[in-house]
Amino acid sequence: MSKGFTLIEILVVLCIAAVLLAFWVPRATRLMDWLETERAVRDVTTALAVGRNGAIMQSTRARITFRADSIRIDRLRGTGWEPWWRIAGPASHGVTLEVSNPIVQFGPIGMGWGVSNTKIVLRRGSQAETITMSRVGRVKHW
Repeated sequence: MSKGFTLIEILVVLCIAAVLLAFWVPRATRLMDWLETERAVRDVTTALAVGRNGAIMQSTRARITFRADSIRIDRLRGTGWEPWWRIAGPASHGVTLEVSNPIVQFGPIGMGWGVSNTKIVLRRGSQAETITMSRVGRVKHW
């Protein structure tokens, strides 16, 4: 009676593992695209909520600037715009950003200031997520 595995048995197991891996990799790629896109969506919607609520709480205007590498929120003070909140942009998740209005402003009562209807599309691989924001500050994730 021999102990261990034969070369043929090891090759069969490796072939089965390779076939399973070949089926799993495309699904894993789609899963990673979805996860990273959802993280970018969370960052964008959080920035919109923080900017709007900050404008209301501080009774001032807040400006959110969306760029691929950063999302910035500034508050209007007597001396001009002052930095308030900064996070890395969608590019940190490998996600591309398409935005119809890269600067969104909220007034002291939380309403959009100026041209504030905005559509934000975040893409990675085959995954695409759309966020829209109306002039009254309603945010919808499609």
